[in-house]
Amino acid sequence: MMLDSGYCHRSSARMARPRRSEINDDNRREALVRAAARLFNRHGYQGTSVRDIAAATGMRSGSPFYHFASKQDLLFEATMQGLGPALAELESIWAGKGTALQRFRVLVRTHLGQLLGTDPDMAAMVVSEWRWLEGEQRAQVIALRDRFEQLWQQVFDALVAAGEMPAAERTTRLFFLGALHSVGQWYRKDGGLGIGQVADALADFVLCRPAPARPARRARAGKRRPASKGS
Repeated sequence: MMLDSGYCHRSSARMARPRRSEINDDNRREALVRAAARLFNRHGYQGTSVRDIAAATGMRSGSPFYHFASKQDLLFEATMQGLGPALAELESIWAGKGTALQRFRVLVRTHLGQLLGTDPDMAAMVVSEWRWLEGEQRAQVIALRDRFEQLWQQVFDALVAAGEMPAAERTTRLFFLGALHSVGQWYRKDGGLGIGQVADALADFVLCRPAPARPARRARAGKRRPASKGS
């Protein structure tokens, strides 16, 4: 079993006794989860220690162990917080009213909003760093991820049955989710495209529908080329 790189700090961390507020405050626990997600996303699980997470929250180095037994527990909690509520929201949308196409478009917009929302570090960390989990914690996350992929396969199967797309192979789902989850690597809020526009473009792409034509640019006044003498 891989040793927790944060565990080695435990004995030395005990030398600095945590403040009472660092032990009993639930807000501190949530701050640890958020800081862990941010650091895991930016530096990787292996590149982040519990001491780093404590420092990022302004806590003493030993204080996180009063909330979480190990760095692995921090990763598990952050992953479950990022994945569980997001999946529940998507499942609720799919179980709601509307045609398969209407619900599909809402799902794409919603999930992209989750990925690029107020805490993108949490979403990005869930996509990649969960793989360091082990044992029962890993099994619980895999079970949630299986539900997530099954949901999208149901969506694509329903779209095919409704005549909205030609096929729904497993590779279609994998390509779609890969593209969806990679948007955060290049999307910029000031880049001229809203989240809804990106979501709609991706939905049209997987449905094999042409993108809407862009309006033609108007020629600048006074910039026309003069007619040739022979014309």
